[in-house]
Amino acid sequence: MKSFPHRFLVWTGSAISLFCLYLVFRSVPLEAFVGEWKQVRWPMVLPVVGVFYLGVYFRGSRWWWLLPVPGVKLTRRGLWQGVFVGYAFNNILPSGRVGELARALFVAKAFKLPVSRVLGTVVNDRVFDSLILLFLVGSTSLWIFPLQGDGEVSLGGFHLSAATLNPLFVNVALGSLGIILMVLLLLIPRVAEFLNGLVGRLPFLPGRFRDRCQRFVGGMLEGLRAVCQLRRLGWVSYFTFLIWGLNAAAAYALAWAIPGLEMTWFQAIGLMALVSVCAAIPAAPGYWGLYEAGMIISFQVLEIHEDQSIALVYAVTMHLIYYLPTTILGLIWAFRSAISPGASLAVPDLEKERDEEQ
Repeated sequence: MKSFPHRFLVWTGSAISLFCLYLVFRSVPLEAFVGEWKQVRWPMVLPVVGVFYLGVYFRGSRWWWLLPVPGVKLTRRGLWQGVFVGYAFNNILPSGRVGELARALFVAKAFKLPVSRVLGTVVNDRVFDSLILLFLVGSTSLWIFPLQGDGEVSLGGFHLSAATLNPLFVNVALGSLGIILMVLLLLIPRVAEFLNGLVGRLPFLPGRFRDRCQRFVGGMLEGLRAVCQLRRLGWVSYFTFLIWGLNAAAAYALAWAIPGLEMTWFQAIGLMALVSVCAAIPAAPGYWGLYEAGMIISFQVLEIHEDQSIALVYAVTMHLIYYLPTTILGLIWAFRSAISPGASLAVPDLEKERDEEQ
């Protein structure tokens, strides 16, 4: 039986997505969208697919540096497939970030590692994405804040002024800054040891669950300590900038495939940052509706194009580039590894089996 917080997240996310879809098609008539969709230069979309998935491949390479396991030969191919599995499960399951669990489970089974340890490095992976997102949001603010005058954006008959939008970016920046400070504190050995010991002493946690929490925290801290090595930190930072740079390049190149749309590099970077902020909001599987609404609003904020039908065509095209290959390939690799959508939520069972083996 699913817990109340889980059900609440599912229903809230679904409601947000449906509401966003309503706003999108209230702003853009279906006929206008179909007319612009027919004008897309599809041969020019293929290079965008290649650039985007090159960035996904390098996510596996970055994870290789975040997951140091003495005596275990990790392959970038296996980690790259794990990234696909995580994306696929996030695309089809209404469970928030359950894809991160599926990703950790896939890699744990592939390389015979504790799930909690792998999951800790997944958290570290997200930490580095949060750091770069903070940098991008700060950079984007250079051309967002001119909206403080009479500037506003509209969607589905609703209007958002700069006074409404600016606090959102402030909160995102403060949240990312909080993550940075937390990571820096965890790099202090005494703080890390205190946190790990605190988890083990929590009286309200059952013994077995407490052990799993300690393994999870231990895996996360071990990954952070490994990153402190200058060479490893350099490679992780390099791949982080490379990944986000390729994402921006894909966003920039897609504009060439849509007649009448022009985009600068700075706008592509800002677009990527804003849509990433939208992806942090709970939504239905695959972020349908929320992604499109966020893209239309971002087009207005960054003054890319005033025609919302063109913005919607761009959003749906980019969404399909991300959604279809990751879902299809991710599910194929998951089922080959005997991981089903239901099994992704059964991490404790795998841990129990591993405990018994030991």
